[in-house]
Amino acid sequence: MLETLRKSASGIVAKILMSLLILSFAVWGIADVFRGFGSQTLATIGDSEITVPEFRQLYQERLQQISQQIKRGITPDQARALGIPDQLLNEQLAEAALNDQANALGLALSDAEIARRVQSNPAFFGPGGSFDPNYFAQLLRSNGFTEARFVDAERRLALRQQLIQSLGGGIEVPKVLKDAIARYESEERSVNYALLSPTALPAPADPSEEELRKFFDERQVAFRAPEYRKIGVLVLTPEALATAESVTDAEVEAAYNANVSSYGTLEKRVVQQIVFPNEEEAKAAADRITAGTPFADIVAERKLAPKDVDLGDVTRGDIFDKAVADAAFSLAPNGTSGVIAGRFGPVIVHVGAVTPGTTKPLAEVANDIRSQLQLDAGRRLMLTKYDQIEDERAGGAQLGEIAGKVSLPLQSFDTNIQGQMPDGASIPAIPSRSDVLRGAFAADVGTENDPIQLPQNGGYVWYEVEGVTAPRDRTFEEARAQVLDRWKQDKAAEALDKKVEEIKARIAAGEAFDKVVTESGLELRAANGLRRGRTADGVPQDILNAVFETPEGSVGSTLAEGGDSRLLFQVLRVAVPDAGTQNDKLVADVRQSFENDLMTEYLVDLQGQLGARINRAALDQIVGTDAVN
Repeated sequence: MLETLRKSASGIVAKILMSLLILSFAVWGIADVFRGFGSQTLATIGDSEITVPEFRQLYQERLQQISQQIKRGITPDQARALGIPDQLLNEQLAEAALNDQANALGLALSDAEIARRVQSNPAFFGPGGSFDPNYFAQLLRSNGFTEARFVDAERRLALRQQLIQSLGGGIEVPKVLKDAIARYESEERSVNYALLSPTALPAPADPSEEELRKFFDERQVAFRAPEYRKIGVLVLTPEALATAESVTDAEVEAAYNANVSSYGTLEKRVVQQIVFPNEEEAKAAADRITAGTPFADIVAERKLAPKDVDLGDVTRGDIFDKAVADAAFSLAPNGTSGVIAGRFGPVIVHVGAVTPGTTKPLAEVANDIRSQLQLDAGRRLMLTKYDQIEDERAGGAQLGEIAGKVSLPLQSFDTNIQGQMPDGASIPAIPSRSDVLRGAFAADVGTENDPIQLPQNGGYVWYEVEGVTAPRDRTFEEARAQVLDRWKQDKAAEALDKKVEEIKARIAAGEAFDKVVTESGLELRAANGLRRGRTADGVPQDILNAVFETPEGSVGSTLAEGGDSRLLFQVLRVAVPDAGTQNDKLVADVRQSFENDLMTEYLVDLQGQLGARINRAALDQIVGTDAVN
């Protein structure tokens, strides 16, 4: 709830400014020495101040938000490394500077306007969809706000918004720039192109031993062995516990009998209904049907469309009205009911085709039921196992010892940070693989690391670094296979580039692009209507940027398929649309950029006039000790 109030009372302008206001203390020019103020003052700018309790509360809220996002606590060192204290203080100084300037300019808002803002804020709407005074008062009380304090915060927010809007609200993007944007966005190009891949050229001959050694010596750093770490990983998931859980045949049969309807398909019926305005008309129609009049004739006489009577091919649960459902599923195929007291009036129901339900025999689903029961048991056991593992860790036990005590396997492997073992194979699949690798390569040998919580099934992964193998230079013999592969790649790239230049030279000498491409054994392709930033069916994305950097009629080339191939193309036509069409979103983004630049300059200048100082000792105390665990 406090966050709801924050969004209304103090955070909006800060969020508006965050896109442009990641200003460092160097930009602000904040003085580190702070004297002559009370111990509860953290910073001042002009006549405005930020108090220690206020900043401590905001800082704690920010850390809690980040912790919730990353699913783990954040330490003071991590918060400082991320720049969170500086960012938050800059936001608060920006707001304080705007508050000070608003006061200096004599900006004011009436009580009636403040009341209108509060009452129109959806954050304070009750269940009825409008402003609820009781709900508003409850929010204030539960979050430690008095009405006067909140109204004051809302008034300052409104004045900051007025000041911001007065600076950037009237900016217009010049017509010449709008026209340039329209031309840039809407320009279309047509090309002929061809893909030149290594398979189109003869494979290079294997190098001599001397050539390969020389190649290795010149590029030895490229074949350097990376750092490897021996990592122990303990995974606790319902699936890991499920396999050890015993489920009897009697338990499987009981689960089957309790949920037999879910092991197959439900009966379905084609159902129609006529809802009558009164009981008399319904009974008269029912009597006629009993006497032999078809249900369809009654529908036609009443001039009802199919959508007025058809419920579709439905299961019992698909029919909202229980009385109608009971009647429809008690009739024989092609049967018609009498008058039913439906929720919306008297009803006559007709049933067409019936698709019987089916039920799979126990033998067919027994294994699935057993697996599900084991998984359910694993889920119930998981928290107990988690507490047992954490208790053992608190007592100083290593993961290897703990794994034996909780009957879970400990996976251990040597890996680099990309998840490759020394032989080049990938490490075994583990949950949250990237988080484990990132954490393990930031930890020290033998240190205790926080477990990683798995969002998918509520499981956990513990890891520890058992050893570190430092990076080193490989010998030629160790790296021979990699060296040969790299040599072939380089030779193939050289051959491709040489072929591309040969083709370009022939075209430059006057030969037609399509003739040279075809004679070179390449497939000639065409692409029309290419536009910047748009995908085109069958056209490699690698070609687009290069095409729009090449003049009309010219030939160009670019890398393709991750650099393994080359694209050759000729720009045949460039079409520039009329300047009337424009991308409204792009123009709005440009306008916002102008406003951001103006606001940044204004705030920097305003700070220079007002000056800002901080109580460095108080700030260090807050950010050094107050962290979410």
